[in-house]
Amino acid sequence: MAASWLWLWLLAAPAVGAPLDSSRGGFRAEVVETRSLPDRVEYEVRFPSPVRSPFKNNDVVWGHLAVPRRAGRAGRSPCVMVLPVMAAPNVWIEERFMRRFLSDGLAVFWIEMPYQFHRRPQALVPSGQVFLARTAKHLAFNFRQSVLDARRALDWLSSRPDIDPARIGLFGVSLGAMVGAVLDCVDSRPKYAVFLLAGADFPGLVASSSMTRRFVQRAGITEESLRAAWKGLDPLDYRKGNAGKKVLLVNVRSDSVVPAANALKLKEAFPESRQVWLPFGHYSALLHLLWIPRVISRNLLANL
Repeated sequence: MAASWLWLWLLAAPAVGAPLDSSRGGFRAEVVETRSLPDRVEYEVRFPSPVRSPFKNNDVVWGHLAVPRRAGRAGRSPCVMVLPVMAAPNVWIEERFMRRFLSDGLAVFWIEMPYQFHRRPQALVPSGQVFLARTAKHLAFNFRQSVLDARRALDWLSSRPDIDPARIGLFGVSLGAMVGAVLDCVDSRPKYAVFLLAGADFPGLVASSSMTRRFVQRAGITEESLRAAWKGLDPLDYRKGNAGKKVLLVNVRSDSVVPAANALKLKEAFPESRQVWLPFGHYSALLHLLWIPRVISRNLLANL
């Protein structure tokens, strides 16, 4: 394994909503080559989160990059940054897509979001569980950290000599797609995005979703308190600036986790996006894994 240390000095980012401004200054990323295979090279990267949480483990972002050996233009590959399902114990779903992306010649970079995998406060805590905080303020804090971590990941990815910074796309699933949607609102670097099983108007979604409704009720979190804490953290807040952004939204018709009303609001937040509706529900949508990775990969290739 080859290891190296890389200092990245961040340039001033374009002005966006204050809650999601990129941090200024530099950060150090540790990059380790983990595997060298006939068709690709894989790396692991760690860098500090721009946000400080109550848990030390959570403040180190872990990323995983795979670069195909058949490079694109000028020796640089187009790349898809993948934001995974938050509460899953692994990336089994995302791996179905990432394998297809790689086989089609796309580099893949996925990051562990707050409280996932290596970022858990303790080894026995289920991955992603701590993300669902017990107050509106802390829930908004965790979501904001997710977006800012992803922005910093884009900083690192864009600096790679083997990645074409003009051909970076986003792909997210469920909460990862919602984080990706906000990232796409405030950062101009992604050229194209595909969001699977996502929605907007997060305070309303959290209050009505079959996954979170009972939790927030037991915790005494009201929709009003969520709306107060969530200003500047929802795609609907950036609707006017999203004109012309190239986005594909894939939703399912019988989704109780991300209700159709919230999926339609995400379409409203990206006025020129294309929205596709498929059968089944949030979990039974796994059946689409038999064919949809190929279609989404081709869609990304055509737009990057």
